[in-house]
Amino acid sequence: VTIIMDGSGRWARKQGQQRLFGHNEGVESVRACTEYAAQAGVKYLSIFAFSEENWGRPEAEISTLMQLMKKSINEEADSLMKHGVRFVVLGNRSRLSDELNGAIDGLMEATAGNTALTLIVFLSYSGKWDILQAAQKLAHDLIEDPTRTVSQDDFSGYLVTAGVPDPDVLIRN
Repeated sequence: VTIIMDGSGRWARKQGQQRLFGHNEGVESVRACTEYAAQAGVKYLSIFAFSEENWGRPEAEISTLMQLMKKSINEEADSLMKHGVRFVVLGNRSRLSDELNGAIDGLMEATAGNTALTLIVFLSYSGKWDILQAAQKLAHDLIEDPTRTVSQDDFSGYLVTAGVPDPDVLIRN
């Protein structure tokens, strides 16, 4: 199951609240979806939380969203362990702070052995970025072996989503 989180800020404004209220409610929605998915036997839940394009938002909003991500990682660790959830972040992590990357790495390491559900958070991700980084890796490998041929399956192995099954259900909220 894949969920594209979109419109939290607009939803909050319709409720007469600040955008941050919507983002905080988004965290609650992710928690509820994760717990339900784990209990229902879903093996992969992917959440598109923050795209590469979102870096164009106002700096104050970006900072708040990154702080919310770090806070959520710290607060949800016990729940993820309790429900057997493996936590994975995919995206251009070079744009994230060292502190946030450290929290992500710590939770990914702590939950690596969990098998009930894999929760994939796409953070600072875009398909264009993924294709570009895959093409760069492939180009490097082709320089080393220019006679090599490449199939679609070979190329898929260079994507950060390699090994992640295609979703059966896509929800955009």
